Amino acid sequence: GALLVRPDNHGQVSERMTLTADTTLYLHYEESSPEFTMKCTVGGEALGAAAVLERFAHAYSKQTGSPLAPGGLHLRNSRGAAIACGALLPCGLSNGADLFVSVEGPPTADAAPQAAAPAP
Repeated sequence: GALLVRPDNHGQVSERMTLTADTTLYLHYEESSPEFTMKCTVGGEALGAAAVLERFAHAYSKQTGSPLAPGGLHLRNSRGAAIACGALLPCGLSNGADLFVSVEGPPTADAAPQAAAPAP
């Protein structure tokens, strides 16, 4: 089941960036098992990519029971281009756009021995 995430400050209008309609984005994590998709609706005010990744990590952990550290996560669009953590979503993405969450470095659970990096 996908989670619907709404901005906490719903109803407030930002003078910097006012959106004409809600934009629904779908964040997918497909790098390792369990895979997970979260529906994220951006309405009224832009959301920072870093904040969206934090929500995603929290929802992922809650839904799957597997921890996902928000610090190492990155967003890519459907063409594979990186979206900066400082970007304000929807940043030109169309309604219903798919975004892909990737983890920096190999996943901890089932990393291949040759890809395993020593912990800092």
